[in-house]
Amino acid sequence: MLRPLSTRLLFAFALVLTSVHTATAQASDADAHADAGIDTLIVLGSRAPMTPNELPGAAQIISATDLRDTESPFLTDLLRTLPTTALSRSGGPGSLTQVRIRGSEADHIQVRIDGFKVNDPAIGSAYDFAHVRGPTVEAIELLPGASGALWGSDAVAGALHLRTPTIDGMELRAGAGSRRTREITLGAGTTAERGAITVIADHYDTRGENIAAGPGDSDGYTVTTLNLRGSVEVTPDITLTATLRGFDASVEFDPTAAPDFLPVDGDRESDIRRVISGMHLDFTASEAWRHRLTVEALGSRHKDFADGVATDARLGRRFRAVAQSAYAFEAGPGGSQQLIIALETEQERFRQRGQATDFGDPNQDQSLRQHAGLVEWRGTPADGIHLMAALRQDLNSDFANATTWRTGIRAALPAELGGVWATYATAVKNPAFTERFGFTPDTFQGNPSLDPERSRALELGWTRGFFDDRAELELLWHRARLEREIDGFVFDASQGGFTARNRDSNSRREGVEARLTLKPDAATTLTARYAWLDATEPDAAGTQIRELRRPRHSGAVSLTRAFANDRLRLRGDVIWTGNRTDLSFATFPANRVDLGDYVLLHAAASWTVSPRLELFLRGDNLGNENYQDVLGYTTPGRQVHAGFRLRP
Repeated sequence: MLRPLSTRLLFAFALVLTSVHTATAQASDADAHADAGIDTLIVLGSRAPMTPNELPGAAQIISATDLRDTESPFLTDLLRTLPTTALSRSGGPGSLTQVRIRGSEADHIQVRIDGFKVNDPAIGSAYDFAHVRGPTVEAIELLPGASGALWGSDAVAGALHLRTPTIDGMELRAGAGSRRTREITLGAGTTAERGAITVIADHYDTRGENIAAGPGDSDGYTVTTLNLRGSVEVTPDITLTATLRGFDASVEFDPTAAPDFLPVDGDRESDIRRVISGMHLDFTASEAWRHRLTVEALGSRHKDFADGVATDARLGRRFRAVAQSAYAFEAGPGGSQQLIIALETEQERFRQRGQATDFGDPNQDQSLRQHAGLVEWRGTPADGIHLMAALRQDLNSDFANATTWRTGIRAALPAELGGVWATYATAVKNPAFTERFGFTPDTFQGNPSLDPERSRALELGWTRGFFDDRAELELLWHRARLEREIDGFVFDASQGGFTARNRDSNSRREGVEARLTLKPDAATTLTARYAWLDATEPDAAGTQIRELRRPRHSGAVSLTRAFANDRLRLRGDVIWTGNRTDLSFATFPANRVDLGDYVLLHAAASWTVSPRLELFLRGDNLGNENYQDVLGYTTPGRQVHAGFRLRP
């Protein structure tokens, strides 16, 4: 059953979609609005888009075709195919889902949607990937590696960009499957000579899983997502683009009770809302001189219930404004350069409400401000050689200022040798509100005296094409050191609970990644990926021990095959996650336990019945693997999902 709020939202958006479809039918034939996609341009490796052959690094691209072929209900299903990432999901759909890149912490990745930052101040400036529905995203770009000089705090281990869809016409997608799962997506849009607009309304609900290891009721999940994206050419030199995106989710879960602190059956629920709105105003002064003004705002609310009674709430707010100018000029015979200057200002607010106890009072309002300036230079001194350097200065209201930088080179070698790249960069992660002021009765109390974390990272890579570019091999090595890491599980005897502190010793990450892509013909693509990772952190004695929830070995093989002139498309993914460690709090101090490795098998098929009707079928965890991403939390078994896509 849809919740009343979700029903009203979908009804309102259905009216909007009908209006948009009417406008589309009345519009004259016009040129499609040109939208530079991240399928061919890298938007995270620089403050100005670049081609993959210019990037000093290895961006991971999940294209619109990949998303369509997999028919993935959620973004996380595809992120698992990138061994660069390690996913930790605390149960079934909707449960807290964290992503760690190259052994980093879960809050060390900056996530952006249509160029707007969506890390949530209410949950430690991290990003919960649980609620990103696949049909509401058109393409994904992941850039691993320290990117703080370009994007600021949170981009310690990388940045991820999501592009929302552009639709010309009207589209309905609906499906149903195991565990009483139902989904529906309504989308409509119009493109004209001087602009475009797309509206998407998406709803998903499921009976879910019993995430506790013992007997109990299933934990349901419901999420409704609304997305509006548009652009207009105000004048031939001025373009305005805007995004408004929000979701409303309800997640049932089980409490973790003493003495084992593992989930047991119970009535707990979280209601989560988040809205991001933003605008880019682009002004082209000349072919060489371009300017962009960005204004964005984010609001989130997390409200928890126990046995139907509200227990606590956390609210986050962020406002950002960015002014950027990019100037391109020639430098000697055949050479080119680009200079980019940007100024940023950001304000965040955090509000927490709950019941005061003898342990402490959670009710508080906090805020911080940050200003930043950065300079980036890109140069091509000779054919096939691309250089870049960036320097950033952050001015913080509540802790020390920070200077970060990034340098890189990419060079094309003779055809038989391929191409190489190297980057060296620094980044910082500011302490989050939850680490500084967070409060959980009898469990955790924040530490307002925390210092920012700081990382130094090096990456070396090589790539080469074979057999007339029908095959491509990519190899890279990376290494990073994290200084002043914030440990959020420090027992403070004076408080009688846990708190957060900066560590005196560094954490270390080192790894090797490999990718092989084969395209024997136009209808077939086979991609195999593998990653080896050595991620360690200091224990109380300063000895380096293995980081939690990071597999030492991981890999994936993905195969896409088209038949019958592309009317039938098949996709299969085999995903291997090596063994990991986690903590059991049944003893004090907590004891490390092993989580075994597992293999997931996903498959999908789509059949274009007619130009207007497409059928799809998807199977998840077809091997019915019994595995855990987080100790004590069961995960979904075999599931089958079927549906259709209709274009009137």
